[in-house]
Amino acid sequence: MLTRIRRIALIAAAIGTLAGCGSSSDRAGGTRTADRVVLTMANGNATSIELDPFAKAVARLSHGALAIRFHNAWREGTTDYERGIIRDVAGGRADLGWAGTRAFDDAGVRAFDALHAPLLVDSYDTERRVLEGPLAGQMLAALPHDLAGIGVLPGPMRKPLGIAPLTEPADFRGRAVAITRSAVASAALRALGAHGVEIPTGGDITGLDGVEAQVDSIQGNGWDDAAKYLAADVNLWPRPLVLFTSRRTFDRLSAEQRDVLRRAAAESISPTLAQIEHDERDAAAILCRRGVEFVTAGAARLAALRRAVAPVYERLERDAQTRRAIEQIRAARTGATPSTLPRCSHPGQTAASSARTPLDGVWVLHTTADDLRRTGTPEEDVNPENYGELSMSLGRGRFVQRQSSGDRAAGSFTLEDHIITLTAETASGGPARTRPGEVWSFRWSLYRDRLTLSPVRGKVSPPPMIARPWQRVG
Repeated sequence: MLTRIRRIALIAAAIGTLAGCGSSSDRAGGTRTADRVVLTMANGNATSIELDPFAKAVARLSHGALAIRFHNAWREGTTDYERGIIRDVAGGRADLGWAGTRAFDDAGVRAFDALHAPLLVDSYDTERRVLEGPLAGQMLAALPHDLAGIGVLPGPMRKPLGIAPLTEPADFRGRAVAITRSAVASAALRALGAHGVEIPTGGDITGLDGVEAQVDSIQGNGWDDAAKYLAADVNLWPRPLVLFTSRRTFDRLSAEQRDVLRRAAAESISPTLAQIEHDERDAAAILCRRGVEFVTAGAARLAALRRAVAPVYERLERDAQTRRAIEQIRAARTGATPSTLPRCSHPGQTAASSARTPLDGVWVLHTTADDLRRTGTPEEDVNPENYGELSMSLGRGRFVQRQSSGDRAAGSFTLEDHIITLTAETASGGPARTRPGEVWSFRWSLYRDRLTLSPVRGKVSPPPMIARPWQRVG
């Protein structure tokens, strides 16, 4: 329960298993099962949640004849993992891959720079307008000859989290801020008087003054342990995803298969944005419960930040294609709906009660690797961290949970309409332990002393807790 639980819960809620068994080589560049072609996709993140709308669209548009199989955590632990994925796909080590637009300036491709220019794409509506227009196609055409572009998907807004508020130029001066490798991000921080420090995905920010990251990553990586001030309205840049394949693989696909991939990318823009905004709201609520302070810059300080990064634009606009792209984005921004700011509010949340409940007692559960597989847990998460002996004590609105690995969490719970909601308040254990503020929800049914939990649509319902019924032992 207590290790990597949110990650595998969200994966299990979002996707099913796409890959079959007994596959053989296929001339299209992937593998062929009995009735479909499966393309492997190198994914530098630990989960495929952002990419699931694309994979589902591929399966739907091809009527099941084409599928995507994700290889998650590709080049895990490296600061240049996105550049490595570009090389690996070009070299045929994966059929498909993605990299943030930020990675391509490091690879000598300047065409995408405008999408992550500082404070330019400052709302999800602007991002949608840009990616649904002709600009994305123009940028994809500039990929190196050994790559073929599939599409550009929206990415989450990156905001500054600091040990002190980072809402105006003076706040950044002399600060060391963690970044994912990006020449434009480094230049922007220099213009603000800060120093960018490259870290790998999920890297440690201890000893630094802040990090530029999306809200969901701040929550998932526990960066709020080191920094507590999130600038809610400072959208430094988004992290759009460029989907690509090698030219060799692309040429081996049929015209119909190529069309499916590109149509799937275009049709997944809106559902991908919906997933991003949903995850941002959930993460913000968790961060609020963990004591993060959401601060705002306001119009005047945002204008000062834009003036401070003007030298970055002077460099970017020396490239004619980038200059035209910046002009198109500014036009798309006119009249766009501002994004809802992450904030601390908990509408509809029911307070924990001190009254006795039908679930009060001590419960135990023993799960195996096969139990997790039956819940749809991806194979990389079927490990001893996520199965074994679990115990849970419920009593008068409070819970304590322990795992055989030594991890522990405690907090409050509520019951309403046969749904139990548990909110973690304290936790201990390894680096992947549950974080305070995380919330899990389950439907429950009780027969004598056997408690069966099942997922709640749209909520986090960790698979290890639903793999088998719990037994009341006290």
